[in-house]
Amino acid sequence: MRQHSFLNSIKASALAIIGIASVTIVFFSTAVSANQVVRFSTVTEQELQAHKRVTGTLKAHSQTRIASAEAGIVTKVFVNEGDTVTVGQPLLQIDNRKMLAEKSRLVAEYALAEAKHALAQAEFDLAEADFTAYKQSASKNAISEQRLRQSKAAALAGKANELAAQEAIKALQAQLRFIEVRLADMTIKAPFNGQITQRQAEPGQWLGAGDNALTLTSQGKLEAWLDVPERFAQHIRTAPKNVGLNVGGKMLNGSNISILRNVDSRARTFKVVSQVESSQLMPGMSVSAWLPEGDKSQYLTVPKDAIVQRGSNNLVYKVTSSGDKQMAAPVPVSVLFHQGNIAAVISPQLAVDDKVITEGNERLMPGPVVAVVDSVDSVEVDTNAGIADASISSTESGAL
Repeated sequence: MRQHSFLNSIKASALAIIGIASVTIVFFSTAVSANQVVRFSTVTEQELQAHKRVTGTLKAHSQTRIASAEAGIVTKVFVNEGDTVTVGQPLLQIDNRKMLAEKSRLVAEYALAEAKHALAQAEFDLAEADFTAYKQSASKNAISEQRLRQSKAAALAGKANELAAQEAIKALQAQLRFIEVRLADMTIKAPFNGQITQRQAEPGQWLGAGDNALTLTSQGKLEAWLDVPERFAQHIRTAPKNVGLNVGGKMLNGSNISILRNVDSRARTFKVVSQVESSQLMPGMSVSAWLPEGDKSQYLTVPKDAIVQRGSNNLVYKVTSSGDKQMAAPVPVSVLFHQGNIAAVISPQLAVDDKVITEGNERLMPGPVVAVVDSVDSVEVDTNAGIADASISSTESGAL
C-alpha cells in the first residue's frame, strides 16, 4: 500500500515538472516569435527622371536561311536540327559528278592550249628571225622588196597566233576558276557559328538554285528589339551606352544600342535595338526595359528590397515606435518606376526618414520587431542615365 502511494507521488511530481517545462517553452517561443528580427532602411527624397516600362522581343543577332547556289540532287546532309556548327563546317553535299567531269575536260583543254601556245611561240620566233635576216639582206640589195614584205607579214602573223594562243589559255583559266567556284558551292558550309534550327533538305531531294536547305541561328549574342511609344522620341535624342534588360526575371546589361528613327504608322512606335550576350536565352523570348519620360522631379524613394507584392498590390512595412517597442505596420504604396536599386513610390503614409523594412519582410506579420539598420542604405542613382535598369515585374504600376 505504501509502495503504491509512493509511485503515485512520483508520477504526480513528473507530470508537474513536464507542465512547468511546457509553459516555459511556450512562453519563450512566444517571446521569440513576438520579437521578429528585421533590417530596415530609410525613406529618402531624390530628384529623378520618371521612367516607363517598355517591352520587346529577343531576336538572334544573325539568322539565315541557307540556300543552294547550284541545282542538283542532295547526296548527303551532315547535320540535324539542334546541331551546333562552326563557321566553314560542311552542312550539305550536292551531287557534283557532272561538274567534276566538266573540270577534267577543261583541264585537258588547258593542257592542249598550252601546247598550241608553245608551237605558236616557236613559229613566231622563227618568222621574226627570218624577217631580221631579210632586212639585212635588203639593205645590200640581196633580196627583192616583195620577199621582204612577205617575211614581215609572216612575222606579224606569227605574233598574232602567239597572242591568240595566250588569250585562249587565259580563257580556260577563267573557266577553271568558275568550275572551282561551282564545285565549292555544291558543298554548303556554315557562314557563321550557330545552331541548325530547321532542316528542309533530305538525301535524294532535288534542290533548285535558290531553294532553302537549312536554317542557321547564331547563339550567345542576341538583340533586344524594344517597341517604344512615339512620345519617347523627344526624351531619347541620343542612344545611351548601355541599358538594363529584364528577361524572365534575369537582369542583363545591353550594349551597342541603336535607335531606329522610323515610327510605325499603325502601332505608333519606333524601335530601340540593344545587343546582349547570354547562352541561356533564346530568340523569341520577351524582354522589358525602362525608358526615361518627362523632366526630372522630386520623388520619394525606397530600396527595391522594401517592396513586397501581395497579389496585384504593393506595400512596404514601416517601423514605428510604441513606447519602448518597435512595431511593423504594412503601408500600401504605388510604385511609379524603378531606377537602379531603388523604387520611386507614392504613399500618403510615408515621409522622408521613415524606416522601411528591407530584409525579413516576406513573411513578416504586423507586430513587435527588433529592427536593425541595413548595412546598405538607399543609394543615390545616376540621374543622367539615358535608360535605367529594368528591374520590375509586369504587374507593377506604370507598365505600358
